[in-house]
Amino acid sequence: MLTDDDLFASTSRAAGRNRTCSAPPVSYVVSDLRLASHRLDMKLTQRDGHTARVVIALPSSGEPQFWVYAPPVDADDWVKQLLTWIDEEVFTLGLASGRVRTDHDGVSYLEVVPYGWRVDDPVEHERLLAAAGPDGWSG
Repeated sequence: MLTDDDLFASTSRAAGRNRTCSAPPVSYVVSDLRLASHRLDMKLTQRDGHTARVVIALPSSGEPQFWVYAPPVDADDWVKQLLTWIDEEVFTLGLASGRVRTDHDGVSYLEVVPYGWRVDDPVEHERLLAAAGPDGWSG
């Protein structure tokens, strides 16, 4: 069973490697990682400097795990799938404009939906939502 503490620890390790490893860089850096109420709250910074926060529901929350494309074998595998999903989202539309954000006490959060991070074009949002279905691309 994947525990919140194990997932938080694995995400913290992966975020640290993301900043220090010599492997090809991803399009973003994870920082200011928090664990609260069965969710990861993380700050993302894109290579161009744009930032946003995103809240990721952990399995213990009972909420859908849209980024999970195969049953994870352990916490590291779950985190690998999550970070791949984040990299795809940052790469396709970035953190600047084009995304729906919600404000929580003056902090801007991306909105997670079954297809990824919600786009601000209502027609495109409905198209992507219908294409991905209620459980996301791998559901």
